[in-house]
Amino acid sequence: MNGTLSRATQIVYRVNPRTSAEVDTLTLEAEGHEVFTDRSELKEGEPYNEALREAIENADAMVYFITPRSVAQGSYALTELDTAQRHWRVPGGHVLPVVVAPTPIDTIPPYLRSVTLLQPKGDTVAETVAAVARMRRGVPLRALIGAAGIVLLLIGAGLYGYQHLQEQRAREKARLELQAAELAAAVQLCDAGSHAVAWKQFTAVAASRPGDAAVRTAREDCGMRWLREMRVVGDKQTFSEQVEQVQPVLAQGLALSHGEHRGDLAAHLGWADFLRSRDGVATPGPVPMFKAALADDPGNVYAHAMWAHNLAWTTRDLNEPVLEHFDAAAKSTRDRPWLRGMQFSVAFNRGADYGYALVVADQMRVAGETPDAAQRDRLWRYLVDGPLTQPHERDDVLRRLPPENALATFEWLYPAAQTVADRQPLHRYTLALLRSRAGQRDAARTDLEALHRLFVAEKADSRLSRATAQLLAELRKPA
Repeated sequence: MNGTLSRATQIVYRVNPRTSAEVDTLTLEAEGHEVFTDRSELKEGEPYNEALREAIENADAMVYFITPRSVAQGSYALTELDTAQRHWRVPGGHVLPVVVAPTPIDTIPPYLRSVTLLQPKGDTVAETVAAVARMRRGVPLRALIGAAGIVLLLIGAGLYGYQHLQEQRAREKARLELQAAELAAAVQLCDAGSHAVAWKQFTAVAASRPGDAAVRTAREDCGMRWLREMRVVGDKQTFSEQVEQVQPVLAQGLALSHGEHRGDLAAHLGWADFLRSRDGVATPGPVPMFKAALADDPGNVYAHAMWAHNLAWTTRDLNEPVLEHFDAAAKSTRDRPWLRGMQFSVAFNRGADYGYALVVADQMRVAGETPDAAQRDRLWRYLVDGPLTQPHERDDVLRRLPPENALATFEWLYPAAQTVADRQPLHRYTLALLRSRAGQRDAARTDLEALHRLFVAEKADSRLSRATAQLLAELRKPA
């Protein structure tokens, strides 16, 4: 070793030889330093540890690049640092620690912390070369350059490998974020009711990510939602035209699924057949798929509710099998708003059993569910402002529910303080009717007396005024 000149060795661990490590090598060589690299200087078959030990012991200075990996327990760089520490008991003037990645200070070895840590603000290479020159101030820089001085760089897991890894991670993170955003957009569109648009988005996402289970499941979920919420407007589009877009995807998913999700898919495939049948298309019928769904998931809310709806549709009756399937569906806590919609649909449409609508509302009250404005309005129009004002119909409507439940449900649905002015007379009548049936005859009669006087004063002759007079006459009779 020539003591008149500063000599050190550069050791660079590189994951990719075409990284900026090449720039650093050229920069150092341009400054007159001899560059030692593990790829070029360590020959195959030679003792690795021995070569590095000799390189360190023959150097006058060392640069230690600090990264979380280079100071991690078990890092080979720490072994090299130990060799350097034995060579230079005092690091000052010999060891330059350079922080190239955020690293907790308490993880940095005390040997390195005993000297000032270089934390580059800009170009790491330029600032490191300048710092080496300052550290070796005892030797003229011109002499260093002219004599091909050597700088030792210990990078641990590899500065450039680390940077390359970070770049890879950043690119991968960006790719995953883009994929997540594309999938989230499709899900959001589906949730908002733009099913056809969402389906196109899902098709594009699935094409770019074949075999992605998350995409497949989300796409199937959207397809099932589309089937549940499928509508036709005039002659613009049939059920069959919409179903044909979804059905093949769900059928394919059926073969790849199990348990609850498989049950959901089977139930919706049955529902797809039901919708197509409404266009007059010959289908195997939905029941076999409903049975298959319950074989995979006996409590499947969709299979039970869709089967109940299909039975009511075909028999035009709210019979026991219909009620049994709805009761089984209600034992599940899944998609409760949709289930209630199906129950109301049966009560108000093909079944035409308004009393069952009141039963459903009562179930919602007991379960702590909140009906939406459309459901409240529909109940008012089809139940309150209808059969309950008809003496020959009201008993049939109210027979399905205990009087106390009917009264509690009405007061829950339509609080008196929140009833608009034009509905208040009917509200007063209905409240009196339900109170009388619940054993509160005196209070009911008092309310009806006041309402009847109002109608007489206004000389009203309406369905409500006549219903009020008729009910009042019944309550005036001895119990």
